[in-house]
Amino acid sequence: MVLEVRPDEDGADAAPGADGERGAGAPEPIRAGDRVVADWRSVCGRCYQCRRGVFNYCERLRRAVRGGFAQLGVAPLSQLRRIPDSVSFEQAAFCEPLACVVNGNEMTPMALGEDVVVVGAGPIGLLHLQLALRRGARVIVSDPLAARLETARELGAHDLLDAAAGDPVERVMALTDGRGADAVVVAVGAGAAAAQGLQMAAIGGRVNFFAGTYPTVELPFDPNLVHYRQLLVTGSHDFTPHQFSTALKLIRFGIVDVERLISHRFDLEGVVEAFEMAAGRGGLKSMVLPVG
Repeated sequence: MVLEVRPDEDGADAAPGADGERGAGAPEPIRAGDRVVADWRSVCGRCYQCRRGVFNYCERLRRAVRGGFAQLGVAPLSQLRRIPDSVSFEQAAFCEPLACVVNGNEMTPMALGEDVVVVGAGPIGLLHLQLALRRGARVIVSDPLAARLETARELGAHDLLDAAAGDPVERVMALTDGRGADAVVVAVGAGAAAAQGLQMAAIGGRVNFFAGTYPTVELPFDPNLVHYRQLLVTGSHDFTPHQFSTALKLIRFGIVDVERLISHRFDLEGVVEAFEMAAGRGGLKSMVLPVG
């Protein structure tokens, strides 16, 4: 959620202690009129998971933001990040999905020059594509939709696979001299895509099941595939507060292009149409904009 900080009923700045002393290096307090983006996940910092640094599994997690798909929203100051002048509200709205992708990228090691496959060229897959490129990888993108593959090409993908034309696994093997990919990110919540991701991986490869599957599916596979190829199979879920801040930094400095992923804009009255557009895989990212 992106917000503009407004004064309280007495007209005072929203940040308590704004005129008090700050420690060296402390950020400027957020004041009324600032443009901000809100991290909806408020972690306690005290539970077992937080104390070991796994903030995305906080045992006392609170949904701290109220007001989605509304003209006004409410969020604690602790959850706000000031939006830099060079970043638009629309760009800042990508902080949450990009933070999740940052988490997935950190869970899937990639080295310079490695072959990486991204299965799925929706908005999430295209964010994964960009982070893999910044790691110095050679990136192959697989998707059945030509328009999405074209966007992947424009964003720098080295090879494109039409998943509806032929076997993507065979194509990956052909493009990697029969070895397979060093890393595979499955950004599609489908059992068939997950099975393909395992089969695409090279000896010593890493496979990230990034997307959840709804409804849940069974994934039958030969355990020997993991055993004999010595695969590392992992998942990734949500994000940490630091990854949220990192996402904003990646957007600010143009390390990741999120503007290119916006395909449709709707006002609040068109929110149902926006959901239908997303459900039908129309375009890429649909923005719902407040009125006034």
